[in-house]
Amino acid sequence: MSTEMLKDALDFDLLADVFVTESIVASPSELHGQLCGYLASGVTLLLEDWLTMVAEFCDIEEWKDDASRSAMVALYTSTLTLLQNGEFALVPSICDEDAALSERGTTLSQWAHGFLAGYGLSGQKNALSDETKQILRDVANISAMQADMQALEDSNDNEADLTELVEYVRLSAMMMYTEYHEINPDVDHTQKTTFH
Repeated sequence: MSTEMLKDALDFDLLADVFVTESIVASPSELHGQLCGYLASGVTLLLEDWLTMVAEFCDIEEWKDDASRSAMVALYTSTLTLLQNGEFALVPSICDEDAALSERGTTLSQWAHGFLAGYGLSGQKNALSDETKQILRDVANISAMQADMQALEDSNDNEADLTELVEYVRLSAMMMYTEYHEINPDVDHTQKTTFH
């Protein structure tokens, strides 16, 4: 599957539509951050465990629509493939460039909050490198900026700063993942999904 098709599964609007269909009030960005944080910790996350995590996060017992469940499977398989294929093409699922800067900033803070939660949920017990500790501190700071992000006004300076933060969390998540996992350019987890 092409990188662009993999990234499509991470599209914020697509996930937001799923949340509306399923009457979920949580943040799609936070859910994707949680997945990335869990995977970046070095702990293996099986698909069925991911689906259980989604149900708990979203406070649902079952899917109203099979397409919603399929979107969550695609989110998992695409994220895992993008982390593992060595192309460094993973993107956080946040509002796109058409949205107001404040919305994009807010969803980035939500993604960062989810990343920390996922990392914590993984139960990772390895000694952390200084670089990983710094990344987690930085992501915590971004997570804590939600109120500031909501007040962010559209300007070229703010746009540049936000773009830099998005790039930082994007690359940091992938660097943390590669610290614990082998890179495999031929991997495509979307082809292996037989879980029902």
